[in-house]
Amino acid sequence: MLVAGELCCPDCGQRLTPWGYAAPRFVRADRVQRIRLRRAICSGPVGCGRSHVLLPRFCLGRRVDVVGVIWAALLARAAGRGWRTITAAAGRPASTVRGWLSRFAVHAEAIRVAFAWVERRVAGGGDLDRLAPTGGVVGDAVAQIGAALAAVRRRSGGAVLAVSAAQMVAACSGGRLLAPRAERLAGLWINTSPHL
Repeated sequence: MLVAGELCCPDCGQRLTPWGYAAPRFVRADRVQRIRLRRAICSGPVGCGRSHVLLPRFCLGRRVDVVGVIWAALLARAAGRGWRTITAAAGRPASTVRGWLSRFAVHAEAIRVAFAWVERRVAGGGDLDRLAPTGGVVGDAVAQIGAALAAVRRRSGGAVLAVSAAQMVAACSGGRLLAPRAERLAGLWINTSPHL
């Protein structure tokens, strides 16, 4: 998509073009691997000139663990499981899992609102899923994410059937699901993260 000129700058909307690679980073799934992420730069005629690092759909920004492991932990928390049970299931250090859970909980309302926006935009005035309150902000946010992903699947059909829900979460959030600041969830969503 980058080479074909199909990706737009999240800051100004102009076309992104290839611009080398970012520094290698580590990703942990079954084992730790080192990957190099593609870098792009805004190069439109009136573009901002900012560079961006493109995240693959199995990664979240600033996280070593793949999004599938993190998403499973968030689903377990929304289902009412405690952090010790989630830590054992994830096979990750307790401090890491507690970090994911607390970061999500702190920004759960902003995440819920952002994914409600995604659902409305994708539905394009069509029917939206009616969500019953779960009794907690984490459960409400996870339910809204599910509704947004369902809307994306309905609109895209077979094109996204091979993509897991966790990977769709990463792509729809631009890799910023657990970003340091909630305001990074607002605005144009694209599978890039600003290189600051």
